[in-house]
Amino acid sequence: MIDNLKKQSTLILGMGREGWSTYKFLRNIFPDKKLALADASPIEKNKELIEKDQNLTTYFGENYLDNLSEYQVIFKSPGIPQTLPEIADAKENGCKLTSNTQLFFELCPGITIGVTGTKGKSTTSAVIHQVLKENDLDAHLVGNIGQPSLEILDELNSSSLIVCELSSHQLETMTISPHISVVQDVTSEHLDYYENTEKYQQAKKAIAKFQKQDDFVIFNPQMKGASDIAKLSAGKHLRFSIDEGPDALVFVRNSELIRKDSNQRTELILPTKKLPLYGEHNILNVMPAIIIGTLFNLSAEQIGNALKNFKSLPHRLELVHERKGISYYNDSLATMPEAAVKALDSFDKPIVLIAGGYERNQDFSNLAKKIVEKEIVGLVLFEPTGKRIEDEIKKLGGQINISFATEMREAVGKSQQMMTNYLEKNSKTEGIVLLSPGSASFGMFKDYQDRGEQFKEAVKTII
Repeated sequence: MIDNLKKQSTLILGMGREGWSTYKFLRNIFPDKKLALADASPIEKNKELIEKDQNLTTYFGENYLDNLSEYQVIFKSPGIPQTLPEIADAKENGCKLTSNTQLFFELCPGITIGVTGTKGKSTTSAVIHQVLKENDLDAHLVGNIGQPSLEILDELNSSSLIVCELSSHQLETMTISPHISVVQDVTSEHLDYYENTEKYQQAKKAIAKFQKQDDFVIFNPQMKGASDIAKLSAGKHLRFSIDEGPDALVFVRNSELIRKDSNQRTELILPTKKLPLYGEHNILNVMPAIIIGTLFNLSAEQIGNALKNFKSLPHRLELVHERKGISYYNDSLATMPEAAVKALDSFDKPIVLIAGGYERNQDFSNLAKKIVEKEIVGLVLFEPTGKRIEDEIKKLGGQINISFATEMREAVGKSQQMMTNYLEKNSKTEGIVLLSPGSASFGMFKDYQDRGEQFKEAVKTII
């Protein structure tokens, strides 16, 4: 790829964290090569660096897509749809779309461990890294929750283990698969970006599609989306599930995480109550780490100790505060209804749920059903999707205390009051205020992180 890039005109499209990483890497290996940068926003970051680069053409602002067809290679950043007419035209003219992630995978000398899924991929990636790193293996976490991958190439060798969280946006142009692929549940998301659920799921197929016979794919056979992707792999299929089955290498028996070896002997990893993570979905998130730890000859005790020491990632069922019997949990990363359902299933105490947000045309019927079934104490909702959640609950005849809020502090204040009133009225001592929106954050918040931070700040301010 590097030899080809020497001769090909190259443009980097999208100057976020990944775009700048690509530019700096290419400029380092090609000091005199002509490069181009394009982004919808006016240039602010690294302005001085750009002005010094005499071999740089820039397209910033409203017409940033106008010149794509002039280039032979485009490094497209995640989040820019390749269905845009200008990108489609460039491809038609023979332009090759690639990415920062593709370049890293082609140059990486170590063993790549890729993780994808609609939800859970960040936690799964972080747990795998924890299990490997804590046991003195040369493990690196790169990508969305780690270091930019190209920036650590010089540190790697053939025994390095590189854990990389891979989104649909990163996978959609990939022509190479990780040596070890982990596929968590693949359902439906980003329907404001993809034409339909099928197109979204197709974008993830590269995680297994290009694997070789000595590679591995790790998945739960009870998850249809994950199973369909795993079928594309020529590598060895390694399975995990909550229920013990003939092919499950890791499963739960009597509330204990168990692994099975090739001779069908079983070994205790650790009781599920000792995991520092809540909910069945998080049990599934740690299972691939047990399989991968086993592949690298770690003992049950080594894996179990690493799992016990894991610290939950921010905005994923993160305990923010406890006071007067009320626990406040930040699950802002729950940007789809299915994730909010899993969050509700993680607790058996009374819950006031803060939900709703940006409209992505998702189906809220299952979330409404779960809210009614669990007899949620109250709901504080953000529009516009909050109104749809309320409508679905009304269809089911649910009698739930519902209020609406226009900003986070108001939502937390109303939730606290609802729970306090409930505990006093019912002589209860414990309850939960849970931010698990089941919706995207845009509009009212910059992103899910901003939403989660505003929740944490509101909780601390109000209590």
